[in-house]
Amino acid sequence: MLTVERKVEISDIAGSGVMRLSALVDMLQDCAYDHLQNDSTLKPYFEQTGNVMFLVSRQIDIKRLPEYGEQLSVSTWCYELKRMYGFRNTIVKDSRGEICAAAYETGAFADPATSHPVKIDQQLADSVEKHPAFEMEYTPRKIALPDREADMTSPLKVYGSFIDMYGHVNNARFIELSQDFVPKSRQISRLRLEYKQPLKKEQAMARVFREDGGLIVEIQGDDGRSCCVAEYSFV
Repeated sequence: MLTVERKVEISDIAGSGVMRLSALVDMLQDCAYDHLQNDSTLKPYFEQTGNVMFLVSRQIDIKRLPEYGEQLSVSTWCYELKRMYGFRNTIVKDSRGEICAAAYETGAFADPATSHPVKIDQQLADSVEKHPAFEMEYTPRKIALPDREADMTSPLKVYGSFIDMYGHVNNARFIELSQDFVPKSRQISRLRLEYKQPLKKEQAMARVFREDGGLIVEIQGDDGRSCCVAEYSFV
């Protein structure tokens, strides 16, 4: 388990006056990555093989978005690890110990050169430190698209600044690509993200489905392949 302290800075704040959702996800991602890279059992494996763990899905239940200047604690841990997939919780609490956001994430071991999944030895998977799963609703990893035409489609520009060290769009940037379709009057209570294929610096397309109490945005690459599905639920 890893816990880091974090202050909400002005660069984290959105026009609404509270923390940007993508900034919250950056914070979750940083804590989880540091935990993964410093794990005493997995670190030698990553160094010897060059393999990595790519994010496959994320669910974030949002109690409230913090404000500027707040002191936060971010805790993350693995609660289950299989030969190909790992499962973790990442929890954000304020200075009073109250939960701001609770997430569960699924990752897959992969070869970064090909993005193809790989398997680790069962003995290694068994030896990684694990803690009980956080008590929350765990929705399915895959997000089902409505069986109908999208309510709207829109071209998207993928900027070079969205590309991470693995050569494709960073997982938090999919929020910036999709959140503009969320009505500003709606308060987001849950965000689910399914990452399907890497998206590189290219033109992309959003397919938007309006649902009762929510919104689904599918982001496709310029060849029509589905790269990410984001599901927003509202209070």
